[in-house]
Amino acid sequence: MKEYLSMRIEWLAKEGNNRLILIFAGWGTDASFYVGCLHEGWDLAVASGYSDLSFPDDILLPYHSVVVFAWSMGVYAASRVMTSDRVALALAVNGTESPADDRSGIPTAIFDGTADSLNERNLMKFRRRMTGKDYDNVRTRLEGCVYGIEQLRDELRWIRQESSVSYGGRLRWQRAYISTGDLIFPPESQRRAWMQNPYSPEIVTLDAPHYVDMSEIIHSILPAGRKVGERFMKASPTYDSQAHAQREITRHLAELGPKDDAYRRVVEIGPGTGMLTRIIDEKWHPTVMELVDLYPTGRFDITAEQRLHIANAEEWIEYMAEREPGSIDAIVSASAIQWFADPRRFFRNAARLLRPGGLLLCSTFLPDNMKELQRISPYGLVYRSREELEEYLDEYFHTAKLSEKRIEMRFDNARDTLRHLRQTGVGGTARAQVSISALLGMMPTELTYHALCIAAERRNTD
Repeated sequence: MKEYLSMRIEWLAKEGNNRLILIFAGWGTDASFYVGCLHEGWDLAVASGYSDLSFPDDILLPYHSVVVFAWSMGVYAASRVMTSDRVALALAVNGTESPADDRSGIPTAIFDGTADSLNERNLMKFRRRMTGKDYDNVRTRLEGCVYGIEQLRDELRWIRQESSVSYGGRLRWQRAYISTGDLIFPPESQRRAWMQNPYSPEIVTLDAPHYVDMSEIIHSILPAGRKVGERFMKASPTYDSQAHAQREITRHLAELGPKDDAYRRVVEIGPGTGMLTRIIDEKWHPTVMELVDLYPTGRFDITAEQRLHIANAEEWIEYMAEREPGSIDAIVSASAIQWFADPRRFFRNAARLLRPGGLLLCSTFLPDNMKELQRISPYGLVYRSREELEEYLDEYFHTAKLSEKRIEMRFDNARDTLRHLRQTGVGGTARAQVSISALLGMMPTELTYHALCIAAERRNTD
């Protein structure tokens, strides 16, 4: 068998950003297949060629946050070379950690037969089965990939040999996509594999073949902050009259926090229309409120001095933690941190910014939040599990109080549901364009909000 020196790493964007999207490519594809995945504010690298899994760890050093998207055989490769402490978010698309396995991967007889009979004709047949009705649209991109028959065959045989050794549990996967029309990795085997995974990732079913447009997933999972801000700014005139669930969650969150006048300087992330801002001002009487949002919110009718910062809150908190560590008494946020790409890093920076004993009071949403919209937007935002968030909190905070709040809303018709989503600025991030009539045909008349409210004190020592 021919030896290859290392996994191939190709850069599609290397512009000095502090966040990296790392794609582990499907078998037989290279970086040229993923050009459409370029994303504002992120560098982008593609790993491929799994005849050797010598991964150059040093490429991760410049980045604060790394997000992994892995497709097909790339799921196996990512599980072998990446670990949870280096990855902010990991998503698997139509693959498993055991690629050649009769119960949780490709049946071994089929896997071996593909390698043994591989030639140009059979590769084309494989690609047709892989892409289904999308074949004509992606054929040119597939044919432009650099890997030849000999290398592809060697890669399959190497994976077959190496995958007999279990490496499961090294990487926390937050979500696994499974296509019902996958003719490469049997959907039932994928489901079995992910249901047995120690991290219990969210499983999302797609009506698609083995091939899925990775760019659509990336742009939905990691929405550009500018666009999120624009959407909420547009909804601000109608937000308070429609945000009944958010108001109830905000009140529940505020009740978790102590009634205390020791919080003189308070940071609020995502004040929006000031729903939580006013409660905090009345309850704590802070001297200063640092208000961080993606768009200008205007001034609120509160007694505290208001300082508005139009910024990405993750980056602002990190900047302030480096510049003024231990200077803030409390950080508060209602229904905003679910947008963060790296909650673990946020908790760490929040702890650095807070004084010892300072308070983090925030709410986010859990994985089944707005589950009714998954049919319309299967690529929507990833909501972290309670277990994952608790694990991250425990590293930097103590005496945490966590309380779940579930709110079920019912609407008279689909149009009222759509109106609620538009007038509150919430409800998914998928970019696919459909007609209003088609959208209304899929729109549910019930929505479930499932929030997690957190009150935690910073540990007295670093």
